[in-house]
Amino acid sequence: MSLTTGCGKDRLMVFIDLRNVLDSSLDAMGAEDGVTVDLCGLVNGLVGGRNLVAAYVYDARAPYGTEDPSKRLRDRLEYLGFRVVVRDSCDPNRGVQKEVDVCLSCDMVAHALMDHFDTAVVVSGDRDFIPAIEHVQSAGKRVEVAAFRSSVSSSMVRAGDMFHELDSMPVMMPSHRDTDMAFGHQTGGIA
Repeated sequence: MSLTTGCGKDRLMVFIDLRNVLDSSLDAMGAEDGVTVDLCGLVNGLVGGRNLVAAYVYDARAPYGTEDPSKRLRDRLEYLGFRVVVRDSCDPNRGVQKEVDVCLSCDMVAHALMDHFDTAVVVSGDRDFIPAIEHVQSAGKRVEVAAFRSSVSSSMVRAGDMFHELDSMPVMMPSHRDTDMAFGHQTGGIA
């Protein structure tokens, strides 16, 4: 499956925090061996009949000199039509990404100010995006939030003009390490 564009008048851009989605999908499914997330299906479901301008995916590259298990996944997403933005910042000691949320926020605000979309969808439950959401809304744009119920704060749900509960969308299934490793990711993959 690949990304599709609708013919509606509402111009839509989707901004996906990849690590948040994959980690949250594990919690939502209660899966220890990982889950497969159909990101194309997720985006197409969010788009509906609207006009998809672009779907961005944000991730961090593994530190220099270490294996990057997400590289093949990001390459596949790019092949499928996603615009993949990778930051060279991952704190290996704490196992957390740096700069990814800031980059997504800056891009969303910049695209709003350049009038590239009418509606943005932030696919993340991370409340760090609330200030960016508010800035985009103050520019006269709508912002929708899409996240798994178990990993989204109530303030993030309230910040958006609409909330899409990913738990109710048919975009996840349990995965098996032997098949998912083809996508190069241990905690999740894409269909």
